Amino acid sequence: MYNLYTWIAAPLAVFTAGALQGITGFGFALIAVPLLLLVFDARMAIALNLLISFCTQLALSFRVRQGIIKPLLINLFQGSLLGLPLGLYIFLHFDVRTLKIIISILTIGFALLLLQKNITLACPASQWVERLVGSLSGFLTTSVGIPGPPVILFLNTQGLSKDKFRATSSAYFTLLYPVSLALLASFGGLNINAAFTAFILLPFAFLGSHLGIFLFPRIPQKYFRQGVPLLVIATGLYSLFSTLL
Repeated sequence: MYNLYTWIAAPLAVFTAGALQGITGFGFALIAVPLLLLVFDARMAIALNLLISFCTQLALSFRVRQGIIKPLLINLFQGSLLGLPLGLYIFLHFDVRTLKIIISILTIGFALLLLQKNITLACPASQWVERLVGSLSGFLTTSVGIPGPPVILFLNTQGLSKDKFRATSSAYFTLLYPVSLALLASFGGLNINAAFTAFILLPFAFLGSHLGIFLFPRIPQKYFRQGVPLLVIATGLYSLFSTLL
């Protein structure tokens, strides 16, 4: 049985995370997971994040579906399917802690480069590059639980409008999360209690998402593009510190 603190902190966490996701098309876990860890154990926090984020991503993707770049989305998702099994193998057989530290540091470094005004990192758009980015994202999903940085950083180098950026990234994660949930379920990471708790918290996530959608057109393209690397840096720092501590 959860206490009063849980039922105050958890709704606030998913509301805030939903707002960020509504604005950017990603980032739910960036806010939700560290806050949910304050009131739930790690397995419950991860399960809640996946369940709630999938529902809000699905709703957001449907709403902004006109902006989805379908060939790019297909290539990214096809690539992720190749990376998921390898990531799972690494998770089961290798030192994931060391791998997570290395990946976090590289992610932070690359995102810092993107913030430099005098540096342009152009990554050529081709189906093989897009599938490679998707494969890396899928690998990171099942190995260390951070699927976002490769895809988000790649999209940020493609000069996309914020509408297409949000729509495509949201659709990609909408496709990726069910696969992740299936893998989690196969290892006993989902139960009725997690599903029931997610069901109760879901309205707060949707309220936050609607707030983010309301704020989205009021954010200039320049600030949106600068904010993406900052969010990736925050993700990398959280991953790094949560691993070291």
